[in-house]
Amino acid sequence: MMGDDDWCGYPKYATRCDACDEVVVRGVRAPRCVVMFDDHDATVRGAEVDDVDDADGASLVMCDVRIDVKRGRIMSVRRHASRSTPVVGDATTVVDVDARGGVMLPCFADIHTHIDKAHTCERSANIDGSLRGADDACTRDAKYWSVDDCKRRMNFALKCAYCYGTSALRTHLMSSDPVQKEYAWEAFRQLRSEWEGKIELQGVSLSVLSFFRDEVRARELASEVRASGGVFGCAVSCSDEGGTALDDVTTCGDEIHGLLDVVFTIANEFGLDLDFHVDENGNVESRGLLHIAQAAMRNNFQGSIVCGHCCALAVQPDDVAAEIIEATRKANITVVSLPQVNQWLQNRDPYGAKTPTRRGVTRVKELATAGVPVCLASDNTRDQFFAYGDCDMLDVFRTSIFIAHLDRCGNDGTLASWPLSVAANPARAMKLDKTFGYIAPGAKADFILFHARTYSELFSRPQHDRVLIRHGIRVQLRLPEYTELDDLNAKREDADATTIPA
Repeated sequence: MMGDDDWCGYPKYATRCDACDEVVVRGVRAPRCVVMFDDHDATVRGAEVDDVDDADGASLVMCDVRIDVKRGRIMSVRRHASRSTPVVGDATTVVDVDARGGVMLPCFADIHTHIDKAHTCERSANIDGSLRGADDACTRDAKYWSVDDCKRRMNFALKCAYCYGTSALRTHLMSSDPVQKEYAWEAFRQLRSEWEGKIELQGVSLSVLSFFRDEVRARELASEVRASGGVFGCAVSCSDEGGTALDDVTTCGDEIHGLLDVVFTIANEFGLDLDFHVDENGNVESRGLLHIAQAAMRNNFQGSIVCGHCCALAVQPDDVAAEIIEATRKANITVVSLPQVNQWLQNRDPYGAKTPTRRGVTRVKELATAGVPVCLASDNTRDQFFAYGDCDMLDVFRTSIFIAHLDRCGNDGTLASWPLSVAANPARAMKLDKTFGYIAPGAKADFILFHARTYSELFSRPQHDRVLIRHGIRVQLRLPEYTELDDLNAKREDADATTIPA
């Protein structure tokens, strides 16, 4: 069990056949930006609306949500009235639940993960904690990979994500090396089928920009990605030396424009959406996001484009940053920030003697203000790029608020629309149902109930007593034990296999 969830009155049923017809959850508090009220609700007269501003000035709206349990859909969303309207229906078919002002959030969409590498940090350690050290350790870990190894680690990550309330997840999959590609994609295909109905699982091919010098291999990969229903990916200006002449792997000097044209041409040819790693460094020379935006417009690309990391945008002069952001908006690019991982990885002294002075996060506020959709995501989980994490999107959201100061946004000084960044925004980029990420009539009854009543309470504790509702049914939550992976992690490198350079 995750925690004691007896505080919640939402009924527990063994199966859908045992369930009542409807549940009315009264007095929940949800972010204003995710709530869509019934069309007729604005005409209701005499209802006393109870909005609450917590100690941090972040507003939630209080509402009553009616769920059709048999269909697994939300029937109606009404503003909460202090004088409760009697429930219409037989007590055996309609259950009335008092949420006592607890927070309700829609289930999460985690748009940028690497679960094929998950839970390998102990058998192939990143000795100095740098991005270069992560790449080296990841290469060393490849010798342990098999379909079974990948599948078990990926499945462990998915079980964690599901327990925490994620219902859609996109993972990047190692695709440059043919052996790793075979293992990762086969494990992905099996798990996508096994998790159908619980987590919408999407896969992205992860290859470096220099890979596209070989257009034959690139087209072969695109064909495999299309056959697997995946997304085409590429890492651009995405190393410690990204943007400089020293990086011939992800920047490729003057070839960058032509190679990006190859990426977009192949994506157009095979009808694939695109998902980039870009500018994962603190170099002012690193402007991969601008080059991607220009290539998208140059190639008249109409598919979905996602760009993750974009850390170097934070170090650009303000006028250059504004130019890049405007190009990003015009190219209809969605930006994904990974604050947890990039704060851990970026600006790190490989000798461990100096304290980092940069946050590693991109200009999320400026991007959002300009009209660029912004998402927040988990990225790596207990691997060489981040030695921690558990695919808990609430924890990702919480730490992102602290790192990027998202709790003081807009003219009203509130959290504003940032709850969209962990559900609705990624769902649009992933081309999921248009109501995903919203508490709305007709939407799937997929949401999380919390004992916490305000954002301050929500983000001050880990919320292990959260209650997950999927398709209108309360889910029994049990996190997997790390001991399940002991035999995989027993294959560890010798302690002296890698040392910090002198």
